[in-house]
Amino acid sequence: MRDVVRTYARGVLYRKLAPRAWQALNALGLFDATDEKFVREFSFGRSVDSFVDDVRSATRGHFFFNPHNQKDFFLNLLTRTQSHENIIEEADAVVANRFQALGSQRVEFGERIDWQCDFKSGIAWELRPSSSLDLLDLNNPSDVRTVWELNRFHQVWWLGKAYWLTRNERYAEKFRALVENWIDNNPPGYGVNWAVAMEVALRACNWAAGYYLFCDSPSIPKAFWMKFLKSLARHGQFVRWHLEYARQSGNHLIAGLVGLVVLGMFFRHTTWGIRWLQRGLASLEEEIQRQVHEDGVNYEQSISYHRFVAEVLVTTLRLCALNGRAVSSAATRRVEKMFEFIQAYTRPDGTAPNIGDADDGRFFRFRMNDRVNDHRSTLLVGALQFDRPDFAATAGEFFDDALWLFGGEGFERFLRLRRMKPAEPPQRSVAFPRGGFYVMRSADVHLTVDAGALGTGGVGGHGHSDTLSFELWVEGEPLIVDSGTYAYTFDVSAREEFRSTRAHNTVMVDGKELAEFAGLWRIKEDRTEPKVLQWQLGDDVDLLSAEHHAYRPIVHRREFRLDKRETRLAIRDEIIGEGEHTVESFLHVAPVFRVERGENPRRVRVIGERGNYVVEISNGSVEVIDTWFSRSYGVKQPNQSIRISLKQFLPVTITMTISPSR
Repeated sequence: MRDVVRTYARGVLYRKLAPRAWQALNALGLFDATDEKFVREFSFGRSVDSFVDDVRSATRGHFFFNPHNQKDFFLNLLTRTQSHENIIEEADAVVANRFQALGSQRVEFGERIDWQCDFKSGIAWELRPSSSLDLLDLNNPSDVRTVWELNRFHQVWWLGKAYWLTRNERYAEKFRALVENWIDNNPPGYGVNWAVAMEVALRACNWAAGYYLFCDSPSIPKAFWMKFLKSLARHGQFVRWHLEYARQSGNHLIAGLVGLVVLGMFFRHTTWGIRWLQRGLASLEEEIQRQVHEDGVNYEQSISYHRFVAEVLVTTLRLCALNGRAVSSAATRRVEKMFEFIQAYTRPDGTAPNIGDADDGRFFRFRMNDRVNDHRSTLLVGALQFDRPDFAATAGEFFDDALWLFGGEGFERFLRLRRMKPAEPPQRSVAFPRGGFYVMRSADVHLTVDAGALGTGGVGGHGHSDTLSFELWVEGEPLIVDSGTYAYTFDVSAREEFRSTRAHNTVMVDGKELAEFAGLWRIKEDRTEPKVLQWQLGDDVDLLSAEHHAYRPIVHRREFRLDKRETRLAIRDEIIGEGEHTVESFLHVAPVFRVERGENPRRVRVIGERGNYVVEISNGSVEVIDTWFSRSYGVKQPNQSIRISLKQFLPVTITMTISPSR
């Protein structure tokens, strides 16, 4: 009861009272500071003239790297993970104001960047008090997520890498121009880029990285750095007053707290920096225990958001270790468990299942074109942080992420871990019962089943209507896929379609959703009450049996039987209840395959370039339907799906098998 009261009180404080107080104080100019006043806040120096140099000296060891890390070994590793030509090409695109994100092609911004503009739709948000903006304005086809992606400032990495490689000052000058232009055109408290603490925190963390990439540039004047540091401090002040507590807080709150830790570490020579650091770390400890289940699964029931949260948390652990800040063993172990889940769901080709919401979000985006559905780069960071040879074996290679967080030492660690034999075989099947995910796998098969609740403690959040749905990867490529996410606010009908029950590989009764929607990220009630009845592993066969009660009084019971030697999956659905009902079951096929019906009405062939498969059912009718698949946020492509349906009195059993066509 005490936790409920505290959660409610924090929600009222940070959602209503603190933001209003901040707005009033901001309007009065009480957060503004002259250079002299700002300098006096620091524990070193008193001269405005020497302040920028003093900061550079005092904060040298506060981050993952600094200009002194530009050794030949480091730069050789940089071009080992990404070609010299590609690094320069991405940086030159930024210099020319060409950007791409969230499924867009390269967009030409021209000489002037409109920081309020959704560059995919061309619609700009008004520059008025942030609190007056309706971010979920469903009559506005603009997607604020696209605006935020540009304003997170991942581009500092692309410019910084090129600068460290070439020492060409045009990249440093572009960094200064972009940041200065942003500060001049985004007054604190106005526009969508000051609307939520998460976005402010992510931008601030990327700016901090930009500081260490360019702080020794001779072409950037000290006046800019003073302006930059004051704005960075304003970012921290905003986050501190706008932490996104809610009845069921999520990744937004964690990102804000991590922002406080990063900025608190940077500004720890001030009293407010120390407070940010202490508050950020203490609250992160609480949220890790609250938002991450004991088995390591993030409670939002989204694999993409699980990766994002694991990424920001492990980065924080690394930063704390570098700066001698203690994090409890309980929190550290919980984060390590998150990486055990990442290892389990990573398929042999490096891809991850597309379960739950996916908006392609990253903490640090080290490349303009990263493989959003490949989480091995994050897994490698976990391998180095937790000294896990099994994680390193699954990651397989060295990535940018590890280089920038661990430097050349990280590469040495990677080589050492690769020489060690993992304690567990990489193809073992594994269960995450608290999070509700079950992974059955061998060298040629990878099956991920979502047998958990709908997400975020019954709120829904970034979880989809997908209880007892699954993804099946066979012999080198995905075969049965989750439909993905595609859209948030810019296409409401698509948002509801892609998270609906029929967009997943599960059973629908009488055309009803597993849970009724109550908004773009909420459901009215989670009535699934999933329960695993049997989990049995063998050398040849793995078995999972589970049920849920979303259609109560009807019960859906599903059994997965994976024959690993024959590469054959048998699924047995029991719909238990009374009366006559319509039952539908869906299989969404990856776009690289086409589905053909033959003479047998209960048998279809799934044909691809690398292999063919047969789907057979015991009863009901089979229909091939045209659907949509989203591999990445904002991107969709046509695919085919198999719809199995029947109408009869319950109870009823449907058995389907998916096997190679020999």
